Amino acid sequence: MSSFAWILILVLLLTLLGTAALVLVTVKYYWGERGAPPLTGEERRRQKEDELKLRAKQIELAEKNPIVTRKPEFWDNTKVR
Repeated sequence: MSSFAWILILVLLLTLLGTAALVLVTVKYYWGERGAPPLTGEERRRQKEDELKLRAKQIELAEKNPIVTRKPEFWDNTKVR
């Protein structure tokens, strides 16, 4: 075979490989975990309760560990307590 024919075969194979990769990613993205049907009433309620528990924990941690800022003076680099 001529080198031109090998180039055409290589381009065709790479095109098919790229197309297959795009199809695979598209199918995984749209019909994978993300494309699951909506939650039922009980699952939604459980998810909402879990989110509220996590948010309460975040608020509690934020109150225990407040953000420590710097003093407003430019040359004083110590933190305010």
